[in-house]
Amino acid sequence: MTSTRKTTATLFSVLLLAGVVLLSINNWAAKAETSRPSYGDPFFGVIAQNPMSKSDFDLMEWGRMGSYRMPVSWESVEQSGDGDYDWGQMDHIVTMTSSRGIRLLPTFYNSPSWLTYDKRKLPIWSGYAIGKWKDFLRAAVERYGHGGEFWEENPDLDPLPVVDWQLWNEPNIKFFAYPVSPRKYAKLLKISAPVIRSADPAAKVVTAGLYGSPPKGKGIDAGPYLNRLYEVKGFRKSFDVAAIHPYASTFRGSLERTWPIRRSLNVHHNRNKRIDITELGWGSDSATIFGKGSTSGQADEIRFAYRALLRQRNRLHLKSVYWFSWSDLPDNSRSCAFCFKTGLFDEHGNAKPAWYSMLDFTHGI
Repeated sequence: MTSTRKTTATLFSVLLLAGVVLLSINNWAAKAETSRPSYGDPFFGVIAQNPMSKSDFDLMEWGRMGSYRMPVSWESVEQSGDGDYDWGQMDHIVTMTSSRGIRLLPTFYNSPSWLTYDKRKLPIWSGYAIGKWKDFLRAAVERYGHGGEFWEENPDLDPLPVVDWQLWNEPNIKFFAYPVSPRKYAKLLKISAPVIRSADPAAKVVTAGLYGSPPKGKGIDAGPYLNRLYEVKGFRKSFDVAAIHPYASTFRGSLERTWPIRRSLNVHHNRNKRIDITELGWGSDSATIFGKGSTSGQADEIRFAYRALLRQRNRLHLKSVYWFSWSDLPDNSRSCAFCFKTGLFDEHGNAKPAWYSMLDFTHGI
């Protein structure tokens, strides 16, 4: 970055901090209503832990963040197993995102309680389980994909069909898949891909985000796990985008945990397949290994990380990066140890320095 660009970026951040740091998220949203760009950049995405309001999505649009990842637990849509789907929550999010030109990435995961006692169990153990999973996927793609029912029911919306569909979350760590089995996850992809592609030929299958390096005894590192997936016949044609969650204590560590995915794709003759980082984040806390000790430390790590990722974007064949997360969690929430302070906003909706660091990139300063 040249000295002129550095001066401009610094001035931009200082003006923002001086003028708006005390504003609430609602005041930011009022500004967003009068200064909306046409579209955000899909490279810059985010995932939320708290429910997102209209004001939050207005801020996303104003901030030119062009992708939103939505985890969807299967049972939240199909509560009884009778094929009666409740799309209310997803309809709302699709409305909020599509009306703002924000691309949506749904992540389907968790087997429902009416199917198994353990939600981590991949739905491949019987013909019945496989059939119910296929029905669920088909219904989702036929509703939100190209020419889907949702767009017919909402003619006032400019259609922005869901193109990318992510299947499961972190199956290489036992907190989300048990047992941890590359063979079983490959089977899930192989039975899912034809369903998604037949429902919408333009759809893309995104692998679950692999956790970069699970704690000892808890799973399999992302690179070796992907290599073992390739040992399963038919796997290489069962997906379009590979996803990674390269959590590490520093941005350099995150890059080091992303490269094994690129190398594995290349070695297995999938050089043209792209990578999504569907979770990446550091907290402003000092209590965990992923905490940077302060709000300014978190903001610095964002600057370091996104500069590095943008420099490596072409070599990695990187499609999108989703920041975890939009806002901090209240202290009385139940979540992972480092999840509480990873937000771009605090739990009261006030912008943290991390938000301004992100704006430096999304607004092209």
